[in-house]
Amino acid sequence: MDAVANHCRVDADDRLRIRWAAPMPDGRQVVLRHRKSGETRAEPITGDRCSVELDAGDLSPGKWTVAVEADGAESPLLTDDPGFSLDGLRTYADLPRDRAVRVVRAADGRVSLAVRNVAPHAEVEAVHPRDGEIKIVGRLAYAGPRPGESARLVAAARDGDATVSQDVRLDGTGFHGCLAVDAFAAAEPALWDLWLDVGDVHARLATKLDDAPGKRGKLSYPRQVAAHDGREIAVRPYYTDRDQLAISASPVEDAP
Repeated sequence: MDAVANHCRVDADDRLRIRWAAPMPDGRQVVLRHRKSGETRAEPITGDRCSVELDAGDLSPGKWTVAVEADGAESPLLTDDPGFSLDGLRTYADLPRDRAVRVVRAADGRVSLAVRNVAPHAEVEAVHPRDGEIKIVGRLAYAGPRPGESARLVAAARDGDATVSQDVRLDGTGFHGCLAVDAFAAAEPALWDLWLDVGDVHARLATKLDDAPGKRGKLSYPRQVAAHDGREIAVRPYYTDRDQLAISASPVEDAP
C-alpha cells in the first residue's frame, strides 16, 4: 500500500496540495474521480516525488474520490492530515467565490474532495448576549473585502415586515454588530432572522465554517428580559436547524 500523506489540503488559491514524508516510487500519479459522472483528473507525482499539486477550482460540484494509481491499479489516497484548520477555512472564505472545495478525511484515512456551490453569508464567530444588548462578531464569507462600503445588521421578523437594524463596523471582511434587546421588546413577539447588508450583498448570519453542524439543541444562549407597555419580553439568540443565527422574542410566561 502507498505511504500515508502527511499533508493534504486545498489552499485559498484552490490548489490541492498533497505531500508525503518520503519519496513515492516512480510512475505514480494522483487520480481524482467524480463519483456521479465518472469524470477524472490525473496528475503525475514528479520532481522530488514527495508532493503533487492539482488545480481544483473548476471541479464540478459533488464528491470526488482521490486515489494513487500505479501500473494501471488504483489504491485510495490515505492521509493523517485532518485536511483543514479553522484559520485556513476562514482565509479560504475571505475571498470572493461561488464554489468551495474541501478535503474530507474518512475515519479510515481515505481522502475525498467535497465541492459545492456557495453564496455569501455572514459567518458568526461569537455571540455575547448581555447588558441589554446582543453583540455579534463575525466575518463576511465568500464575498471578499468590501472597503468603503457601509454595513448594517438587520433583524427581520419571520412573519410580517417588521425590522430592527443597526449600523455595523466593518474591517475587511470582519464585522462587529450590536442589537438592543429593548428594540425587540417594543415590537410584537416574533422570531427574527438576522442578515448582514453590505452594498449589494444580503448575507444571512450563520456558523458554517467551524466543522460542527447541528448546533440547534446543543448550543444555547441566555435570555434577557425587557419590559415594554407593562409586559415582560424574553429575548435570546438561538441557532436554527440550518445553523443560522436567529432571535426569539416572546412573553416571559411563554418563553421556553
